[in-house]
Amino acid sequence: MALPKLVTPEFETEIPSTKEPIKFRPFLVKEEKILYMALESGEEKDIYNAVMSILDSCVLTPNVDNKKYTSYDLEFLFLKLRAKSVGEKIDLSLSHMNKEYLDKCSHSTKVQVNIDDIEIEFNEKHNNTIEIEGGIGIKLLDPKTSMLFKTKKSKNEIEQLLDIVCDCIELFYDTDNVYEDFTKEEAREFIENLTKDNFEKIVEFFNTLPKLAHNITYTCPECGETETVKIEGMQSFFT
Repeated sequence: MALPKLVTPEFETEIPSTKEPIKFRPFLVKEEKILYMALESGEEKDIYNAVMSILDSCVLTPNVDNKKYTSYDLEFLFLKLRAKSVGEKIDLSLSHMNKEYLDKCSHSTKVQVNIDDIEIEFNEKHNNTIEIEGGIGIKLLDPKTSMLFKTKKSKNEIEQLLDIVCDCIELFYDTDNVYEDFTKEEAREFIENLTKDNFEKIVEFFNTLPKLAHNITYTCPECGETETVKIEGMQSFFT
């Protein structure tokens, strides 16, 4: 006799960058096992592959390519998925960030965070159009998570950054034309010939990217000091 079939609930949320609705189901025991194995390895690439595998299984909206989401879309979606799979509450252990408090108290305070309170933080200074000089500029795309893991870790930091920058360039323009047909080598040459000041404008674009963040205000039971700590990034909310 066949065993009874379980009915898995469905939920809906909104992708932060596009405001598009997306349906998903909680991850199951077999998928949770994939995640825990990746977390035990501690390797970012393993965690990324596990997250993508779970999303491929759990996203119910048809014709969705999870690899096309921005890094912050992916983090937000997976956190919502985690809430419906494991629970909306996350227990964290926080130590003082204020050096004055830390010097006199090393106590770790247990706090509980509601996942539904965690949102994407948008920076008003974030601008994807970079004005260089003389009417010349670049339009950038917010990086997809796949871009961040495609870069070879054997490269030094500046080489990794240059690779990511070139992958994020949507187009170049000047006062007369828009240039959308170019090779990565041509983009790389253009970027490498920028002045330091102009390159810093591109770095600022990445520094102001939207991000998963949440401010937690708590009072340490050991020393009585109250402090606000900002938690950022998906891995900060894993327990």
